[in-house]
Amino acid sequence: MDERQFASMAGQFMRSSLDSWRRPQGQAFAVLHAGIGCEHLLKALLCRYDPLLISDKADWSHRFHALGFGDAPGVKPLSEAKTIGMVEAFKVASTTMRGRMPIDEKAFRPVADARNSVAHYAYHDEQTARTVLESGLRVVEAVRAELGLDPAAFWGEFRTVFTDLDKVAASPGQPAWANRPSLEVAAEEQALVERAAARLVLSAAVSAAVELAPGGFTDRADNHEHDTALTALVTGLRVAGSRARQSATDLLTEYGVLPFPARPDSTHASPGINQRAKTAMAVKVLISSSVIAGLVDISRTEHPDLPILKIVDTIDRSGWLRGRQGPDDGYLGWRRCPACGYSGTAGGNLTAVPCECYDTDCEHPGHQLDVGVAESFSCLFCGLALTDGEEVALAGVAHRDA
Repeated sequence: MDERQFASMAGQFMRSSLDSWRRPQGQAFAVLHAGIGCEHLLKALLCRYDPLLISDKADWSHRFHALGFGDAPGVKPLSEAKTIGMVEAFKVASTTMRGRMPIDEKAFRPVADARNSVAHYAYHDEQTARTVLESGLRVVEAVRAELGLDPAAFWGEFRTVFTDLDKVAASPGQPAWANRPSLEVAAEEQALVERAAARLVLSAAVSAAVELAPGGFTDRADNHEHDTALTALVTGLRVAGSRARQSATDLLTEYGVLPFPARPDSTHASPGINQRAKTAMAVKVLISSSVIAGLVDISRTEHPDLPILKIVDTIDRSGWLRGRQGPDDGYLGWRRCPACGYSGTAGGNLTAVPCECYDTDCEHPGHQLDVGVAESFSCLFCGLALTDGEEVALAGVAHRDA
């Protein structure tokens, strides 16, 4: 909602876009970052005139925040407020620029479509990347001039070459290893990719479930159709979770965090292993959380009338999956997943430790203080896999109160 913040972020994204363009296999990120940078700068221009110009027509929350009523009862937080989309921002900005916008809406739409394709569908059209990026750059430069932003500060090292993508590609950069984004940035980008991928998989899974049990999917029914529908939904979660798990492993391997060095016993702990385990756990949790985020997206946008999340909660609470994979007692091997909050299965020394309460008022079920120590963890719902005891401990699922 702040012009300066929008403009600052726009500059960062545009420089990142050009940096990606000169890297092998970087076109998708170049298009994605250029689209985000373009939208941010368009909204910076609109905020200069009035922050209300970027408020979504159907949402009052942003209007209230812009007018100073964000703390009033019933007003949603700013993080949940909705603003206009990229194309709408372009159309409004074009009006305020009175003919100084270098392209029209028809030429701009491919920029928005390409950004959305990468962000929402993990799809990138290499054939249109150059044209899309060139159009985005023309718009951004025109709006930058309209805002009076310093070109040297905005374009950085690309100030003299950003108008020629061949020169951008040939411009000297940092060594290849240093040209990568930080692991934190890479993990956040990968989480967005996995969220989009999860939406595609889970959309198909939910549609299949509805087709298999048109009347029984929303209400608990002990019949074959209902179980088949739940199987379709769980299969979708497994597929999306498996992909997210592999993506996290690949990313951590690329950045040298994994694999952990072999340790014969705890007395041979490798220097820095705790920090590496902390990094691995954080990246895995972040990327795996995108699976349920994708399911939330589906439930809100494609099937708002279906209680999809309630159904998943029911699957979790009912033990429908535990009965198929868990230990006989269905208890000792279970922990709450730090990525999605549903049940995961733990491995390790899970022997129950008795409490020392000798009276009948003991509050520990079965007179157990805890249920042992987990050394590995795998989530049945989002695919999170913690394979090292350090990771499990840092994630807070090593112990579980009885």
